[in-house]
Amino acid sequence: MKWLLICLFSLSNLYAYVDLSINYTFTKRKIDGVESTTDPDLDPGQAVTTTTGISATWAWYIWEYTALEFNYSKSDERLEDDRQATDSSGLKIKSIESLVKTEVSGVGLRQSFASRKARIIPSLSVGYAQLTTEGTTTYTIQDGTDPEEDVTIENDKETFNSGYVSLGLRFRLTKLMGLSLSARAVMPDFDTDQAENNLTYSAGFSWVF
Repeated sequence: MKWLLICLFSLSNLYAYVDLSINYTFTKRKIDGVESTTDPDLDPGQAVTTTTGISATWAWYIWEYTALEFNYSKSDERLEDDRQATDSSGLKIKSIESLVKTEVSGVGLRQSFASRKARIIPSLSVGYAQLTTEGTTTYTIQDGTDPEEDVTIENDKETFNSGYVSLGLRFRLTKLMGLSLSARAVMPDFDTDQAENNLTYSAGFSWVF
């Protein structure tokens, strides 16, 4: 047992190095409203969703291709929708604004499929993550000819024990610096059916030391 611990410690010292990556994400989607057939001069409006986020991943390679991975990410998703809708009673929703804040912190294992000196290094990471969400939604409504009114709904903060899977590519630029691309799926309550609803693509830089 003693010799086994010594061997493991020696291997860790032989291959131990850290890969630190910092990534930024930005997406913007726009959906135009449908023009009115009865009033072509009426502005149909549009719905614009903007998502921004940052993430950091710290991987300690205890063996040549295997690392302990710690990661953290934070993102804000904002929706601005001014496509107007009116129900049969005359109540009009003139606009919707919402903000959803998401934080994910995780720990897991990363398996690389190329040497740290390779030009391109693909990797696969799996592990445990804690997903936290919260936000607000504001409706601007008008009932008939009454003045406009804003109604704000606070979304309670929720935390989910989750699993995550991440695929990464690191392109070596210099001896210590590289360009990193990744796709990560988070599964709240370890429900694999939710993976496609929590998929994030990121790009950034990484450093090896």
